[in-house]
Amino acid sequence: MKRTTSIARRHKTAVSAALACVAVLGTVATATGAQAATASEQGSGVVRTDNTPYVMNHIGEDHADKGKAERSPKALVLSEFTSAGNLDWKEWGTKKAVATGEITGMWCLETCQDKPLKGTLTLSDPKTVNGKKVFSSFTLKLADGKGSYDDVEDLQGKRHLATT
Repeated sequence: MKRTTSIARRHKTAVSAALACVAVLGTVATATGAQAATASEQGSGVVRTDNTPYVMNHIGEDHADKGKAERSPKALVLSEFTSAGNLDWKEWGTKKAVATGEITGMWCLETCQDKPLKGTLTLSDPKTVNGKKVFSSFTLKLADGKGSYDDVEDLQGKRHLATT
């Protein structure tokens, strides 16, 4: 009985910590949401056409469920576990988009919450969804290699990106 109680207590503590982290990430995302919305269409001098894809960004409370179609956002939610911020877009074309920035995630909260990891983000595989062309995959490459994050799913090659 004592062991079961201890395991249950640890499980509750882990779930509480995870929820607290999600809340913190949501707060950071909401704070940068206004900046991302303003910067998303201005870009960094990248030439766009009607055929240039968007990315569905789930940053901030207003867009958490359905996302917002943006181009060259300053911050981007990549998955339920990983976000990118301070993005500097080097390319935003019809086939792929590439940026460098700061990577954070549930998998590195103890080390990267206050000091995000540097990395390169590549968006690819544009698809038409609800009449709008959007990127459907992402790849992350940390500047210093994966290191202690070798088992992180979002760092394992090309990953699915939300399209709605």
